[in-house]
Amino acid sequence: MSRKTLFDPAGPRTKRRHLAIEIVAGLALAALAYLMLATLTKKGVFSANAWAPFKELGLWKLLGEGLWNNIAAALVGMVLSLTVGCILAFGLVSTKSWLRRLSRIYTDVFSSIPLLLLLYFTSLVLPNYGLKLGDFWFLVIALTLYSGAVIGDLIRSGIVALPPGQSEAALALGFSHVGTLIRVLLPQALRSMSPALVSQLIILFKGTALAYVLGGYMELLRSATVIGQYYTQSLLQAQFVAAIGFLIINVLLGALADALERRQRRLETQVSPIASIPAILLDNR
Repeated sequence: MSRKTLFDPAGPRTKRRHLAIEIVAGLALAALAYLMLATLTKKGVFSANAWAPFKELGLWKLLGEGLWNNIAAALVGMVLSLTVGCILAFGLVSTKSWLRRLSRIYTDVFSSIPLLLLLYFTSLVLPNYGLKLGDFWFLVIALTLYSGAVIGDLIRSGIVALPPGQSEAALALGFSHVGTLIRVLLPQALRSMSPALVSQLIILFKGTALAYVLGGYMELLRSATVIGQYYTQSLLQAQFVAAIGFLIINVLLGALADALERRQRRLETQVSPIASIPAILLDNR
């Protein structure tokens, strides 16, 4: 099997130039890393006294509770975002032009506003209209407004990418337009877009760290800051541990997205989408 490339293969002179650039870049990175480590060592970051507070079980319990609060907000926000996203996707592919326009306006507006501004809106503006909620729900509402718009566009892309013969066959068998969307198109769109949905969950999880600005929601970053305020010599260490917590969760979610993408690729090569149409339609008729 021949492999086509966009550019001509590099010659001997170009390979030597690339090797020289890689060596220079590697040396520069090594020098920068050494400078950072030397500076941190001079500041006592790696000293035993700075890490001594982490021997206490209560400190790790506080960090664990903060991490769980991030995860809880991300999970609730993802469930609500999927619900809002499915509704928006139905509106974006609706046969009614006014519904398509409204859905597109919502999607374009809320996917363009920074999540931090939405969080300020929910926590500062909504209480003025009598909506008295905890910081957890202010965070979840902001996440849902933003992520729901993004997921709605993702699901719409998954629906539009399906072969048109599927909806035509469903309509020919007596399904309504809504029934075709719910029973035939939506399950396949969710399955095909599952890697992208997990990637959006990673973005949503990282967005939970913005609850730090609320001050009343004890998430992981806030927990690390509280530890740093109590143990002033361990502020950087606490932030480093919090960063590791975010890193572990994001790496696990990234691995899940990769696994779903590989599985979806295998399914596409093993089973033809056209061959699965009759079974899908007959099972839901």
